[in-house]
Amino acid sequence: MPTSLRASYDADELAEKLGFVSFSTDFLIRCYRVFDGDIKSAIIFNVISLWALRQREGSEEQQEVAGFSCNNHSISIATGIPYETVRRKVKAMVENGWLEFSDSSHVVLNSDKWRDVLSEVIDPERCVVGYVRSTDVAPSFSGRERRGTPSDRRS
Repeated sequence: MPTSLRASYDADELAEKLGFVSFSTDFLIRCYRVFDGDIKSAIIFNVISLWALRQREGSEEQQEVAGFSCNNHSISIATGIPYETVRRKVKAMVENGWLEFSDSSHVVLNSDKWRDVLSEVIDPERCVVGYVRSTDVAPSFSGRERRGTPSDRRS
């Protein structure tokens, strides 16, 4: 017989987990709506947003690429989404004005569009109050294989 969640966790743990599941479910539904059901585009856009915010955390001199950007290859590695899919999705977001390419083939957020998307995706009433340093949630890229072929990559 399955164990109930109430029996598995104390009240604080259960409330914490309920808060996370409630927030993440709301966030995913909002992303699904904003990106017209294209959850891969939502993931890619959020990875680019995370990159931009992490770059913004550091000083201008510490930034690897001016303009807070990343490239299709790094997005593919971070998400596990095949390179060619990332390339197509990024191209579509460039065409609709959400993203831009810098002169070095890096993807750059359009800050006005970014604010618009975030205002539709994030419900301030349901956000968890607090701040997590990006170094606390940095993804590990070890053991990830390169996706795509050399001919897929922009030159």
